[in-house]
Amino acid sequence: MAAKLSINPNRMELLKLKSRLQFARRGHKLLKDKQESLMQEFMRILKELRGLYARLNNSLDNTYAKFYQAQAGSAPFALEEALLGAAAKTTLTVELRGQFGVRFPVFTTGEIQPKLSGSPASAPLAARGLVEAVAEVFPDILFLAQTEKKIELLAEEIEKTRRRVNALEYNLIPVLKETIKDIVMKLEERDRFERTTLMKVKDLIQVK
Repeated sequence: MAAKLSINPNRMELLKLKSRLQFARRGHKLLKDKQESLMQEFMRILKELRGLYARLNNSLDNTYAKFYQAQAGSAPFALEEALLGAAAKTTLTVELRGQFGVRFPVFTTGEIQPKLSGSPASAPLAARGLVEAVAEVFPDILFLAQTEKKIELLAEEIEKTRRRVNALEYNLIPVLKETIKDIVMKLEERDRFERTTLMKVKDLIQVK
């Protein structure tokens, strides 16, 4: 049996509890709908994430291949010296976008301009292709980080929503229903007692 609230059993409190129960049921439905939408979005992002991992692995394999190619065709330490001071200039914008009551970071980069250190003539021939491959894979890495953060925040919101749904479904709503039932029974009992008392009074008046 669910617990009951300690409330004075009168009709005013009964109306308040019925209104509160209706509000709790409406909130429960909204949270259930939100939970379902969150789960659908979570599964969609999870599927997208698997595709991102596969694509990124291919890009990284290509980058590693270019690295080994540049290393094999260069003098000892020549590639390391060329890459040691390598730099790339770009812009990074972080924007927070809301969805399902959650704010997700969205990363946007400008054009990436990779540059080798020192004179291009002294760098291995394949070094340029290597830094360009790294520049090409960078947006995918950034997008992967963005997607992983989004799925992490979605998982947290799903758990919070699940707890709220359970609190309403297994705690508040049963308690309100049990309290309403108890008040209704007490009011009916009080009405029966008052009717019985009135009938006895009426009988006494008639006897006199």
